[in-house]
Amino acid sequence: MSRTRLTALTALGLLIFSVAVFFTRRETGGVDVGPAGTSIWEVTLTVRGEFPAKKNPKKETKLIQYAPPDFRRQHVSEPSWKSDELSRPEGRSAAKSPKEQILWKARPGATPEKGYRLTYTFRVVLGAHGPSSAMNRRTKLLDAAPKKDKTGKEDKTLRPTTRIQSTRAEIANLSAELAGDKSPADQYRAFHEYVFALPFQTGAGQTAMDCLRNKAGDDSGKSRLLVALCRSRGIPARVMVGLVLNPNTSPVFHHWVEAWVKTPEYHWVPACPTFGQFGLQKWPNNYLVMRLGDGSVAFAPGGTQVTVFAKPLPDQPANQSRVRSFWRAVSLSNLPPAEQHLARFLVLLPLATVVVSVFRVLIGTRTFGVFTPALLGLIFRDLRNLPWGLGIFTATVIVGWLFRKMLDRYHLLLIPRAAVMLTLIVIFLLMMLGVGARAGVQVTGYLALFPIIILTHMVERFWTLETEDGVASSFRTLVGTLLVSIVVAVSLSPDAVGRWVFRYPETLGVVIALLMLLGRYTGYRITELYRFQDVIEFKEEHAKKTESVEANGKPKEEAAKKDEPAATKTV
Repeated sequence: MSRTRLTALTALGLLIFSVAVFFTRRETGGVDVGPAGTSIWEVTLTVRGEFPAKKNPKKETKLIQYAPPDFRRQHVSEPSWKSDELSRPEGRSAAKSPKEQILWKARPGATPEKGYRLTYTFRVVLGAHGPSSAMNRRTKLLDAAPKKDKTGKEDKTLRPTTRIQSTRAEIANLSAELAGDKSPADQYRAFHEYVFALPFQTGAGQTAMDCLRNKAGDDSGKSRLLVALCRSRGIPARVMVGLVLNPNTSPVFHHWVEAWVKTPEYHWVPACPTFGQFGLQKWPNNYLVMRLGDGSVAFAPGGTQVTVFAKPLPDQPANQSRVRSFWRAVSLSNLPPAEQHLARFLVLLPLATVVVSVFRVLIGTRTFGVFTPALLGLIFRDLRNLPWGLGIFTATVIVGWLFRKMLDRYHLLLIPRAAVMLTLIVIFLLMMLGVGARAGVQVTGYLALFPIIILTHMVERFWTLETEDGVASSFRTLVGTLLVSIVVAVSLSPDAVGRWVFRYPETLGVVIALLMLLGRYTGYRITELYRFQDVIEFKEEHAKKTESVEANGKPKEEAAKKDEPAATKTV
């Protein structure tokens, strides 16, 4: 069997297998399958604010957004962000931070007059049956026992704050009166019953002392008073911020409390002094934790306005079939949010290589390898970042090439030369940071995307190509790399592309089949048709001459001898 036939049969097998898996998944309910739970929701947060530069040009716009943790029995999946005015470095994720924080900065070119808007959408399963091992690990980290920090200070769940005045005499006297000689768990329950009995009164920014003096408060004031009473008696307690999701009620941010008490083992025991919920056993499954700690879920200088919208989705059956359980086990949406973010990037990389292969094999565009334009295109698939990012990349490569020409005079060994090149590139990037800061352009998000070792390798390849084929060839290759990167970015920028491959990873089988077929292509490239146009025209004219001679009745041998060059004739 020839290699071409073997390649075609293998590609056909991969194509049939991928299509079969796709239709099997659709027919057996394996699309968007996740952990079964009591309810599934799609939540959208919209954050609006003004740039501080509008009032104070020296201030930098930094928005800190808290993402819901993937822990306990709430599973967060398919997180996505959208903002025309804000950006964050690709690959940065909140899930590795105990505080689940995401840092946003002003996008270069954003107009301060219009302010900014950030939309954050995610899906969440509440009351998940059988949390994954990743969720259990996250729970173990976030629900760890309070302990002193490295400086020896007591845990923050015991310290007073400006809103939780646990050391005030009024709070200390009330907590001592309610506690008596009860155990810490019973004291916690007594504090909760007292605060729950206080009338509900709406009011923004209520502190624990406000709630105590007014003998009334909203959910935030009541929760802070309950935490202050616990901390005054040495019971670790913290305010929780989140949503109470009900199908027929518009969601609003809600505050409740968790305290570290023994029942019969030590746990973070929840209590809601607004609705009267208390304890782990009877705790409702519609409480969604957005932030562990007091404060807003989004914070920026000048304040923010956060609105929330939630809609229920069809529930997964509690007793799933074996087929659906299998799809759930292999579904990428079952990963933690950080891994989902990485998976969305990885599944697009093979598609990017298809675009690069088409340009290299069919069109004939020269690039610096396959992965360089593919990675560049994926990094800047947010088209608003494309001009700035590719500009910084191109400038770094060209400046590095000039440094390399300078170093060539010294004839250094390979390893020291690479180390010097790396140091010079770092110096250049530091200079760009300073220039960008003075110009008011935040370039840190783009510089973080270029690992220094990759840039150093690119400069070496650029120098090698210039030495072997000339300056023009090296710059043509650089332009080709940038062109293919732009096509990759434009092709893969729609969210629908990434969402499709994330939901149907069997599409990668089709990608492999296409790449294998491209690997056996041996015909003309489009650029070769232009380069060898004279040769092709000469062959066509020669073929026409031969046909005309044969049409006149002359033998083929005589026509061939007539067309032979004179130097080949025998004397």
